[in-house]
Amino acid sequence: MLKIVSDMKLIQQIIYIGIIVLSSCTTVYELDSNQNDIIAVSGNPDSLITLIIEPYKIGIDSIMNEILCVSEMEMAKGKPESLLGNFITDLCLEEYYLEADICIMNNGGLRSSLPKGEVTRGKIYELMPFDNELVILNLNEKDFNGLLIYIISRGGEPFSGMSITTNKQGELLSYKINNSINFNNGENIRVITSDYLANGGDKMWFFKDKKQKKVDMKLRDVIINYCKKNKKITSQIDGRLEIKLHEQ
Repeated sequence: MLKIVSDMKLIQQIIYIGIIVLSSCTTVYELDSNQNDIIAVSGNPDSLITLIIEPYKIGIDSIMNEILCVSEMEMAKGKPESLLGNFITDLCLEEYYLEADICIMNNGGLRSSLPKGEVTRGKIYELMPFDNELVILNLNEKDFNGLLIYIISRGGEPFSGMSITTNKQGELLSYKINNSINFNNGENIRVITSDYLANGGDKMWFFKDKKQKKVDMKLRDVIINYCKKNKKITSQIDGRLEIKLHEQ
């Protein structure tokens, strides 16, 4: 944990130094007229600035090129489920299985695929460039049903900890939660997700006004930790969102 924090601070310090160097070497001009003509501008990089920045660029490259693990397959996002979506949600739920029953993310938050073979820290940053943190919320039966309908209406979103069956008309036929939840006894289901989605991002209205429990970890760092710990990663399509074309 300390190593991760140290790496992140080093990255931030390198970026800050680069910004300061660029700012200090930049001439400031004041605009006293304006016109709408497009003027092509070309120029050569300043050799002095390039020379100053190069050591910091090397520092960033050495961190981002660190090999975290090896993937047995290429993982891309997709619908109704995907290797990448299953991988991300499964690992989050595995990490916090004592605190959460299910995990849900969104395809829009996955910004790239993971390659087959070596996976570097930089690849995880490309996949998850945002500083979204993980949070846990409790949903009652009504709001949980809203979550199910949402997933179906979107044609699928990454989730873990349950399975859903729907028909081709997009109607919910059944669902199964891996953990035992009894809504009739007033129990709630614990959902782990990103703070972006928990705050209503991607129109996830069922999270509105719900108390959030922070786990104090960025989603990106949880993925990095998992990759470093396992060294070899894999995923599978397991039919967690089944669309029945012919009802029996």
